[in-house]
Amino acid sequence: MQAKEDVNLVKRVLAKERAAFDEFFSTYFSRLSRFCRTRVHDEQAVEDIVQETMIKAVRNLESYRGEALLFTWLCGICRNEISNWFAKHGKHAVSDLSIEDDAHILAALESFGVQLQDSMADQIALSDLVTLTLDYLPDKYGKALEMKYLEGLSVREIGTKLGMGRLATQSLLSRARVAFRGGFSELVKEANQH
Repeated sequence: MQAKEDVNLVKRVLAKERAAFDEFFSTYFSRLSRFCRTRVHDEQAVEDIVQETMIKAVRNLESYRGEALLFTWLCGICRNEISNWFAKHGKHAVSDLSIEDDAHILAALESFGVQLQDSMADQIALSDLVTLTLDYLPDKYGKALEMKYLEGLSVREIGTKLGMGRLATQSLLSRARVAFRGGFSELVKEANQH
């Protein structure tokens, strides 16, 4: 269903429909920023990389056929831009936080009801699965979970940053946990099948 919606959005953007162009940018710019931020720890570089990704994506939208989700396709372009940035600046990719060694994150995963399986660890690192799950969550969900469990912010602090009241923030966190649990479980199943 999502791929069909993605193809429709792409067709509308290619038809130069202003509302579609705005929807494309508002939907994917912040998600790509979060995707990039977990790999590049330089905020100005993140902005530059994501802008370049979006420009290249728009120039090549006619090549998108809907075989993968549009976000997946965009992440591929973004990965190339990240590699280009590291090569251009003579830097090496910074390894991601080792989630397996972080007790707070492991406790958060347990509170989500996530079932960790030993066989999964041999195929895909837990940190990769968590990062991938966060990448594919709606932007507000991912941001709220990152603020709560990675930055250690309180519900009130998260609400202030997101411009939401306490109850709305609690509700958002609850929905984000459910979405994370579902997405993470699907990735674990997929990892265990390969």
